[in-house]
Amino acid sequence: MARARDHRKHIACLESLWNSDIENRLSVVPILELVSRINRTRYTYLTCNTREELAYNLGKLGARRGYRILYLSLHGKPGELVLDGARTDLETLAGMLGTRFSGWVVHFGSCSTINVPRARIGRFMAATKVATVLGYSTDVNWIASAALDLLLFDWFQYYDDTRRLWRDFRRQYAGLIRQTGLVAFHG
Repeated sequence: MARARDHRKHIACLESLWNSDIENRLSVVPILELVSRINRTRYTYLTCNTREELAYNLGKLGARRGYRILYLSLHGKPGELVLDGARTDLETLAGMLGTRFSGWVVHFGSCSTINVPRARIGRFMAATKVATVLGYSTDVNWIASAALDLLLFDWFQYYDDTRRLWRDFRRQYAGLIRQTGLVAFHG
């Protein structure tokens, strides 16, 4: 694959605890570090385990310059992000985001969150003015989704047009996309 142009997009990530083993935590930080080193991009990483932290951290991240990808690495259910003891639906999340992330890519690195009617994703995108929404429409294996996230974030650094990126990416990784249920929506 020849990817000649540089369309660097820094990544803002919110991640929750994946399980109760806090001594041996799973984390997406190694993915962010690898993409950052290979592509000379920046990333910001914040932990997020409560609805209050989610709202607060989104306020902080929305002000970042040069960042174009919001990576929500949390547990999920259809139409919801699942935090420790609380759930936040897409409509509440849209209110938290406001239009501070206008033009950004929002990637739901969570199980099933975007397994909702297309119209609901459309309302989320209209309310937030984000350019693209990606995520998993099924419950996914952590390793498979981490591998796909790594590939996806790398590819984002070479494409300005997310529709073209998605077309090419789907062709290249059709099997893994089918396995994980990754889908994309464009504004």
